[in-house]
Amino acid sequence: MYETSKLACAVAIFFVTLALVAQGSSLAGRWTAALNKGDRTGIANLTVSVSGSEVRGTLRDPSGQLWQMQNGKFEANQLTFDVTAREHGGTKNIHFVGQVEVDSITLHNESNGKPRQTMIFHKNETKNPELFGICVEFWLAQTST
Repeated sequence: MYETSKLACAVAIFFVTLALVAQGSSLAGRWTAALNKGDRTGIANLTVSVSGSEVRGTLRDPSGQLWQMQNGKFEANQLTFDVTAREHGGTKNIHFVGQVEVDSITLHNESNGKPRQTMIFHKNETKNPELFGICVEFWLAQTST
């Protein structure tokens, strides 16, 4: 009976740890990039939600302009989307292509067929290292007896 209880605890800890890792690698969430233009630095924010391969969200540039993602797709670790931006009293379409890693997205954009800027976004997460530490300590205590 005691061995079964230890095994059940170990399995539960494994799944809690797996869920924490999977949560950290998800594309969905908030991402931030520091952008440099000349001698100025600003922050861009990307907010993403995912349903299957469809991506929705917003991109806020350092000036505060907020763009809605259009035609968003996420397939084989590649993120693509378009935005329509205001420019000189009119609008222009900007296409984004990015490689998604566990904790970063490297986005390249192009407008009018010309490459523009590369941005590296990092995920904003609320991590709970205390919970992970408690799980590890509990698992170690259970396996050492």
